[in-house]
Amino acid sequence: MALPRPDDLLATLRQVHVDVRDDIRRGQEPFARIMAAVNALGPSDALALRTPFEPIPLYAVLGKRGFAHWTEHRAGDDWTVWFYRNTSAQAAEMPDRNPAPRATTGRTLTIDVRGLEPPHPMVRVLDALEGLRAGDTLEVLHERRPILLYPQLDERGFIHETDEPAPGQVRILIRTGEAAP
Repeated sequence: MALPRPDDLLATLRQVHVDVRDDIRRGQEPFARIMAAVNALGPSDALALRTPFEPIPLYAVLGKRGFAHWTEHRAGDDWTVWFYRNTSAQAAEMPDRNPAPRATTGRTLTIDVRGLEPPHPMVRVLDALEGLRAGDTLEVLHERRPILLYPQLDERGFIHETDEPAPGQVRILIRTGEAAP
């Protein structure tokens, strides 16, 4: 089962942007600033958080407060995570489709690595990437975030986005970048 991207839902929400990259580089703890922004969110708002790394612990903290998230890895030290209320009404508004990532013109290939023991998921993903052509997207269905895979993708010049709409459901969209082989 393909997991839907929340693009249509996010487009309907007012986005509150918080960029903590400079705070973190200066050694300042951004948690209080992030939580102040979260506490100020209205029911039709989404937090667009920019960080120099994927804020994985924040997923659980805000998940307990009823927030779902969508993650985009823009560059090695540039991540954007949108946090939005995960209400049943909003979930019903989310499209039941499997679109390719933005700016994709090629085909979308899907592999399901759920249930495989490491290192098999990474091996299958890296093997599948060898067959990607410019403009293609590889959709990977996984039950957890493949933390060791991300540096491999970055090193090879691939662009990747991850979302986790529910515990145990992770979707990684990988597409060729300009520097990809």
